[in-house]
Formats: sequence, structure tokens, C-alpha cells
Amino acid sequence: MAFGATVSGAAQLEFEAASRGSLFNELTAILTGRQRMLLPLDDVVRAAGMDGQVDRGVHEVPLARIRGSENRTRDFDSSFHPLKQHLRGRWTRLYSLIQAGKEMPPIEVYRVGDVYFVRDGHHRVSIARRLRWETIRAHVVEIKTRAPLEADVDPEDLLNVAEYASFLERTHLDRTRPEARLLCSHLGRYDAILEHILGHRYFMSVDEKREVSLREAGASWYDSVYRPVRNVAQRHRLSEHLPRWTETDIYLALTRLWLDQDLQGQPAGPEHAADALLADAKPYAPKRRRRHRRKHRAGFGASAFSMARRRIV
Repeated sequence: MAFGATVSGAAQLEFEAASRGSLFNELTAILTGRQRMLLPLDDVVRAAGMDGQVDRGVHEVPLARIRGSENRTRDFDSSFHPLKQHLRGRWTRLYSLIQAGKEMPPIEVYRVGDVYFVRDGHHRVSIARRLRWETIRAHVVEIKTRAPLEADVDPEDLLNVAEYASFLERTHLDRTRPEARLLCSHLGRYDAILEHILGHRYFMSVDEKREVSLREAGASWYDSVYRPVRNVAQRHRLSEHLPRWTETDIYLALTRLWLDQDLQGQPAGPEHAADALLADAKPYAPKRRRRHRRKHRAGFGASAFSMARRRIV
């Protein structure tokens, strides 16, 4: 009886400590301007574009990658600290059972990209994190999406994920080139890439004297434009010099630089652009853009770029 009372008392203290953790997270969110909420599954799947699901069975899942919920985003914060007092009873009972050595059934989760979303077992995840476990047993159902989801995605990134999904819906690049992962750091960048592909399609149609589909043009652009420019960036080790830029950010900066050099009558091409970017990257750094900026500005003049790109092939 005394042991049970001690365990129960310890569980109450742990719940209080976990609840205080949510207050610290809230303060951090205010200071940093970053939301500290669980990712809502429905919003993520809607943004990324559902493309089927597969039952993956029971596995050990890293707790650090459980960052969302199917329907309880208001009950736990992003670190699974409990937010409501009505959670206390079940939380403390489960904590006491786990500490007494009672084996718990696997939690139920969905996996989307590199992120897991809890369907059933929120209290157990909260307790496991409080106990500093690294992993937890989970029955996993993978939801496949058009746009990939990175492990560090947050609610503010979902608009960018939605833009990527829309881009893939139009170009089918995830179907024709499954290895392609065009990750942009800010909104509006996929419009620029789409303009490059549209310009590439125009010249393909002229060269081949037929109507080329956007799907076909996208695959050709990836092979004959994007990959060669990416290879130049890798040779110059640009990602090491620009650690906060994605590979696709670097591609867009190189093509814009290349075009600027060509328009100014300077030696132009991906190699010259890479040298210039190493010398001064600031004017070409990725910037947040308004959704409704004029297209010709976002695309850096896609038709002119398409003429220049023919020098690659």
C-alpha cells in the first residue's frame, strides 16, 4: 500500500513537471515567433497531397520524430507536454503502471515522409518522452504523399509543402523522375521553376515540331538543365559555402546569375555563375516572397533563360 502511494505521488509530481514544460515551450514560442504545436495530420496530408497508404506493421519508432497528431493537437504541445488538467488521471495511472513494469501495447501512428502522427497513444508518448526513452513500439501505417515531408517541418512550412504538391500535380516530376527532390526554402520558388520548365517545353516543341506535354518537358528539363547545373554546384561545393540554402535554392540562384551575366554581356554560363555566387551570394539569397508577385519577376525571365540553357546541351 505504501509502495502504491509512493508511485502515485511520484506520478503526480511528474505530471506537474511535464505540465510546466508546456509553459516553457509557450514562452519559447513567444520569444522566437515559432509555433510549438503538434502538426495536425489532416492539414499535412491535404498540403502534401495523399497518394495512398500502406500498413507497415509494428516497429520501434524514434520519439523525436513523433511530431503530430490525428485529432489531439489541443491536448499536447509539440514536445507532448500535457496542456489540460483533465489529462492528469489517465496520465498518472499509465505512468504508475509503466514504472511498475507493466508492458504497454504498441501505440498507433501514421507515418508521412519522415514524420509520425499519433492516432492512439498520446499519453504513452508523453510519458515515454518524460522518461527520456529514445524509441517506442508502434503500429505504423504509412501515408504516401506527392510532396515529401522533412523531419523538421513545422506548421509554417505547410504552405511551402502545398506549393510543392501543386507543382508535382502539374509536372508529374515525382512520377517521371522519382529521385528528384526539389526542396525550396521559401514560398513562390516553385512558380519560378515551373516557368523554367514552360520555357524548356516551348523550345522542345519548336525543335521537335510537335506539341510537348508538360510531363515530358519536366522530365527533360530535369535531365538536361537541372542536373547539369546541380553538378556544377557540387563541383564548386556551393552547399558547403551556403549551408542554409537548399540544393534547389542554389539552382535558382545560379540560373538567375547566369541570366544576369548574359544580359549584361559578360561571360555567362553555370561555371561563371558559380564563381560569381561564391564571390557574393547576398543579392541572390532565398527570400520570402508574396504569393501574388508578378510572374515574370519570380521566374527571372524564363524565356531568356531557356535560350541560354541550350548552351548546356
